[in-house]
Amino acid sequence: MLGLKLEGCLNKTTCLDPSPRVVTVHRGTSASIYLDNAAYRSFIYNKFGVSPVDMESASVALICAQQGVPFIVIRALSDLAGGGSAQSNEADTFTPIAATNSVKAVVEFIKKLGSH
Repeated sequence: MLGLKLEGCLNKTTCLDPSPRVVTVHRGTSASIYLDNAAYRSFIYNKFGVSPVDMESASVALICAQQGVPFIVIRALSDLAGGGSAQSNEADTFTPIAATNSVKAVVEFIKKLGSH
């Protein structure tokens, strides 16, 4: 999956730089807040070694753990968690690209499951 070609442009003039890519992270975090604070993002990365931050995965992990069901989280990040400019709104701009890339990654993952 690491070489999977992902969408990088919303249209002909609005593209991500650098281009999106598939990566594996060993430790992420989840919270009930939308993180839009670069200093806090840096703090949790430096203190706990976590990246990325999302708002949904912990609830999935909790229920799966309670029910004894294995799970995997596949995410497409849509914002910089405070790393953009004050005028930018990465989530509003890039959520459609993130959604498309999530679907691509999940479909590819399912294909690979079938081949094992």
